[in-house]
Amino acid sequence: MGKLYIVATPIGNLEDITIRAVRILLETEVIVCEDTRRTGILIKLIFEKFGTSIFNFQYKNSKKKKFISVRDWNEAEMLPKVLEELEKGDVAVVSDAGTPLLSDPGFKLVRAARKGGFNVSPIPGPFAGAAALSAAGLPTNKFMFWGFLPKKWELLPGMTHVIYESPIRLSKTLEIISGRYPNAEVVVAREMTKIHEKIYNFKFEILNQEQNSKTKGEATILVYFPEI
Repeated sequence: MGKLYIVATPIGNLEDITIRAVRILLETEVIVCEDTRRTGILIKLIFEKFGTSIFNFQYKNSKKKKFISVRDWNEAEMLPKVLEELEKGDVAVVSDAGTPLLSDPGFKLVRAARKGGFNVSPIPGPFAGAAALSAAGLPTNKFMFWGFLPKKWELLPGMTHVIYESPIRLSKTLEIISGRYPNAEVVVAREMTKIHEKIYNFKFEILNQEQNSKTKGEATILVYFPEI
């Protein structure tokens, strides 16, 4: 009977991966992921940059590894297959970037594994929400992580709200937030850990800059307004 590892991966800079995550990903033969091609490239890059210099073992390359794609729409369907692999040995779970299950599929898998008597072990590491929060200069004693906003939402005062947004919808979401909460402090974090990283205080006057931005990566929005 194997163990299910929940492995955090870099959100942009490969050097942010932990030594333990490197070992788990190179040693584990079965990897549950979103995009199998993207994860295969990540494993190859990890081995080339860290594998031989940190660990002395025979690398199980991506051709020998088994990748299982699990997404929101097929998670229930893939559960039996992953549990079957766990019966044989260890399985690692990764997302396309950052910490799995945070605004990603996977909680049904973890629930099923725990219910089935398998050990589930987190391998902590990069999390875009926490990274943005740490650099925003907003209160951190109380915060709410939204991930991507649902269709209906309302932000409560007295806490910092952490929101993910796509580059396509970013300017529209910022416009809505500014309209609903004109006195709120808003910080936007883009391309975190990458060459063009930018973390800045948003003002409605610079909305046109957001609309004309060619940045492709997802953004993290942080919003805070005090209780009256």
